[in-house]
Amino acid sequence: MTADLVGLLEEAATRFVIALRMNEGFDKGALQELHEAIDRCGKAWRESDQVPKRGALILAELFPAIDACAWLYEGEMRQRIVEAGVLVSERVTVALD
Repeated sequence: MTADLVGLLEEAATRFVIALRMNEGFDKGALQELHEAIDRCGKAWRESDQVPKRGALILAELFPAIDACAWLYEGEMRQRIVEAGVLVSERVTVALD
């Protein structure tokens, strides 16, 4: 089950970040999918003393990746992406708390 969760998390993160990185814009559906994947992982790992290494790496790299993509955009879109990065970061914190 953990491998499945990490796989879903990786797919969701990739879908959201790659669209930003390829200058395809902000995919609200992909962001929602990422939020849901983070929540599922948090729920599954909340009672555990360990988090899978691959999952931890994905979660740790999310904010820097999103923030770096924000600089490919200007104005309101950049701000929207920065805010999405902050929300993702907060969601990760809550999920692993």
